[in-house]
Amino acid sequence: MKKCSALRRTALGLSVCLLVNACSTSPSPRPPSADDAWLSRTLAAREAAMSRAYNTCNLHALRASLFAGTTIGMPDGRRIEPVIEARDRVCAHLHREVLPGSLTVRAIDDDSALVTGTQRFCATGASHCVQDGAQFAHLWTLNGGRWRVRWISRVADPL
Repeated sequence: MKKCSALRRTALGLSVCLLVNACSTSPSPRPPSADDAWLSRTLAAREAAMSRAYNTCNLHALRASLFAGTTIGMPDGRRIEPVIEARDRVCAHLHREVLPGSLTVRAIDDDSALVTGTQRFCATGASHCVQDGAQFAHLWTLNGGRWRVRWISRVADPL
């Protein structure tokens, strides 16, 4: 059983590394453009909206930010449904913060982008959050004029 768990962690880590590497390498470096700035601002706003949905327990808004069937890939190989996780463990107990300056956005084709950063879930009402941050990766896809998350991975479990 432990072999399977270690193998899953290794496979998940490798897949995240390969995806990040594939998204970050390009055949020819190009200077940042207005499109890159627009994409970064847009997806930073979508991440902020996702944090608000978690923090206000607006499960409808959280569900609207996700493609149907999207699950969170955990470092131990488990798959978690984000809306159920929010309802059962986050609502009224924790609030989500994306650490300032940690968010990076990398365009993938014309309709997708990989957003990585550091997040933490802190006790609601606490004056100071002492929780360490954990790395996350979200694959956002433009579909029908709306950006939604298609894939979620956590490098470490912040909950």
